[in-house]
Amino acid sequence: MSLTISDVSYAGEAASNFIVKSVVGNEIVSGGHAYVKDGIKKEFTIPRFQVGDVIQDRQATPTSPKGAATVDGRKLVPADYMLYDEFNPRDFEDHWFAAQLNPTLIDRRLPVTVESVIIQEYLKQHNKWLGGAILRGDTSRTDSLKYFNGIVTRAIADAEVPKVASPVVLTVNNIAQAFRSTLNRVSADVLYEPGLKFFVSYKTAQLWEEAQQNPAALKGVDMTLAGINRFSGRTIVPLFGMPDNTILLGKGSADMGSNIWVGMNSVDDATVQFMKLQANSELYFIKMLMKVDTNYGYGQELALYTL
Repeated sequence: MSLTISDVSYAGEAASNFIVKSVVGNEIVSGGHAYVKDGIKKEFTIPRFQVGDVIQDRQATPTSPKGAATVDGRKLVPADYMLYDEFNPRDFEDHWFAAQLNPTLIDRRLPVTVESVIIQEYLKQHNKWLGGAILRGDTSRTDSLKYFNGIVTRAIADAEVPKVASPVVLTVNNIAQAFRSTLNRVSADVLYEPGLKFFVSYKTAQLWEEAQQNPAALKGVDMTLAGINRFSGRTIVPLFGMPDNTILLGKGSADMGSNIWVGMNSVDDATVQFMKLQANSELYFIKMLMKVDTNYGYGQELALYTL
């Protein structure tokens, strides 16, 4: 059991809700930077259709060039994992929420308001973890990021993804050049796509903000104002869970035109159970099963700066 009650004070009728910790969520999805393909039972192929050189001399009876059009795809194979924890509702007897507990000791259930808060807090923590896993999950790891490969992990291992040569640790002085070098590596096919975005860590975004406030710059932002998250007309998206010293440039959106995809099966799997552990036990459990995977459509339409 891992539920810890540290506040045992009580003075009058309890409030209707807990004051809960603010938690960063799954920003790459909630921000509309990835297309979510839901309802995948086993696997799904991201459809790709590429047309090659089909221009030729005019002929009375033309022939189709071999290999001019290619239909293939990259797979999403959602991997299983689960959220699970147990606790004893009696732990709340000394808490300031005790006034709302069932007076019958034999059925010491939590009031609905407390159940709701507990579920919300667990799901917020899951959302925070999932946002990081979508970016840097790695099946070669042994910790909680081991279940599926994230977008950055896949891009690092993919020879098709253009990468900036000789990257260095990012600083206020070189952050602009790092953005420029990454932009210069992306394919001309997507260079002027409206959805092309720079994905960076919070720390990298702070470096860019500080660089804009540098007094030595000819034109910069007021020190009392936040920095502008844009470079050369492209949006810069800070993401919690993104590794530092890394810039991923790609087309990300909430529709099927996105190059970044997240696959899951929330329709069947993401059902939260919150109930008694067993008939002869006072313990309760919270449980949720999930399947998730990530991928991108075209490695050539990304660009990566990373150590």
